[in-house]
Amino acid sequence: MKHAPVLLIHHGDTPLGEAVAWLASEQYRIAIAGEDSFTGNQLCSQLHAEGRQAMFLETRRHQSQDHRRNVERILRRWQQLDVVINLPRHISVGPFEATSASQWEYQLQAQLMDTVHLCQSSLSALRQQDRGRILNVILEFGLLPAPMTACQSAMSAAIKALSDSLYAEQHENAVSVSAIAIPLLSEYDALVEASDPLSSARFQRRASQTAASLEEVSGAIVDAIPNDRPLQIATPEIRSQWRQKRWFRRRWEDALKQLGKRYRSHL
Repeated sequence: MKHAPVLLIHHGDTPLGEAVAWLASEQYRIAIAGEDSFTGNQLCSQLHAEGRQAMFLETRRHQSQDHRRNVERILRRWQQLDVVINLPRHISVGPFEATSASQWEYQLQAQLMDTVHLCQSSLSALRQQDRGRILNVILEFGLLPAPMTACQSAMSAAIKALSDSLYAEQHENAVSVSAIAIPLLSEYDALVEASDPLSSARFQRRASQTAASLEEVSGAIVDAIPNDRPLQIATPEIRSQWRQKRWFRRRWEDALKQLGKRYRSHL
């Protein structure tokens, strides 16, 4: 593993981040960036016990300089950075009119601008090496908006558009940037930031009913690393919804309207 490529997992202290780290550690040296130092350091200790190389890097909320500092620490220790995976941590749900301006601003900073700062810090290192990969992982709402997800849909769609733009802009530099959409997972229950208790309960129930598993999604993310494409749709569940939206749009829109009517009947 001494000369293995280096993978930075932003929000690697989440359940999905841990699953991705374990899968990827067979081929990569792993840098775990996140807010939870206890979970991050514990994961690194477990990886070390299995003979894997790993390090934890703290990333504080709204501290853009942490990304630059973390990339510098990786380069000092391992002299290279090959892949960056940016996982979701914040999930905002609730009726549009119940989402305050301050909540919109918070999600803008915590999701979109955090991704911007991570990409800026990573691209400088990847371009100097003349190779590299950035994979921004978004929730399905960025491709398939649903009722009560206006804020989250906007953030995920913006990250998707940013990734596509960077894909075209950086491709001649042998640096690939793309986005992969994943379904809402039950393991993300604790990360849902709802405007009200009812919205929280609804989306926790929706997450618990998803057909996708943590193992399936983490495997799709790791498998997407070598695929040089501007858009990845990770699971059969999302592909099915995407096909319905494309080929049976009226049916898809009617289903959304019924879901919105059912959600809003309790407001």
